[in-house]
Amino acid sequence: MDAYNVEGDVDYDKLIKEFGASLIDDRLARKIGHPLVPELFFAHRDLDKIIEGKFAIVSGRGPSMKMHIGHLMLFRFIKFLQDKFGAFVFIPFSDDEKLLARGFSAEHVLKMDYENLLDIIAIGFDPRKTEIALDMVNMKQEVYNLAVEISARMTASTVRAAMGFTGETNIGLQFYPAMQAAHILYPTKSRGLPVLVPIGVDQDVFVKLTRDVAGKIGLKKPGDILSKFIPGLTGTKMSSSKPETSIFTTDTREEVKKKIWNAFTGGRDTAEEHRRLGGRTDVCVVCNYHRVFFQNHEIVRKCGAGEILCGESKRVLLEEVWEMLEKHQKEREKAKDRVKKFVPELA
Repeated sequence: MDAYNVEGDVDYDKLIKEFGASLIDDRLARKIGHPLVPELFFAHRDLDKIIEGKFAIVSGRGPSMKMHIGHLMLFRFIKFLQDKFGAFVFIPFSDDEKLLARGFSAEHVLKMDYENLLDIIAIGFDPRKTEIALDMVNMKQEVYNLAVEISARMTASTVRAAMGFTGETNIGLQFYPAMQAAHILYPTKSRGLPVLVPIGVDQDVFVKLTRDVAGKIGLKKPGDILSKFIPGLTGTKMSSSKPETSIFTTDTREEVKKKIWNAFTGGRDTAEEHRRLGGRTDVCVVCNYHRVFFQNHEIVRKCGAGEILCGESKRVLLEEVWEMLEKHQKEREKAKDRVKKFVPELA
């Protein structure tokens, strides 16, 4: 089975040149002060300028399925930025896009709205500095008006080239980049705040489209902080639609154990060879999870030195993951009583 590490088989240096982004240097990393900067969150546009004053963070959810620990890590990073910089956070749920792109029923996405909402509330965002909007439940008129204004400045050819749409793509999806841009620019339009978007490199196209259109409607271009890919447990992309690749926030201990025990590792063919040569930590998903999710560099070192075998590494990861999930699931249960603070329409 082919596998890849946190960086995967992606040429990130080439990507940032194509995107017109900059690497996060040591000085900027120290100013952010988070252990995953710049190892995972590695590049940016205008991050250095935006954090010098008051700003907003926009990061949405496409609630097609349950959230996994990759999503959890992203929103915890956003919570870190909110706490450190006092940033206003806007979290739009693109539930309508899931009907257009994936063909899910309204009933399904509304159910996932609620399930995803509990996970996000459980992280502990400050309700005084956080706004959550579900397009199909409580979208503001101002956001829709902004999407219409933006759509008048976006051509079909631009959207098709950026998104790969064809004449067979439904018209709802062809309008949706304008809605995504409206989500991103909403805090700038409504509060006069520059926006920072933490986003994976595979989703950067939405930020590029928004930056292109912002000046045309008299708004400041958003900046972003780009993250690398995190591999799924099987060595392929982590995906909510493929349960074997992801650890969901609602998984039981037994479910987590089964997934970790089946995870792709960099172990050698025999225990003797592993002890002699060491594990291939560069391709080992388990080691990557130790490093990325828990900053456990010591166990990665031990695995690479052949001091421990894959089974021990997996046992440690199980305890790390379950400790995190058990705490989160308790907060998630409490979040049911806090839904009204964020989305009264769902309470």
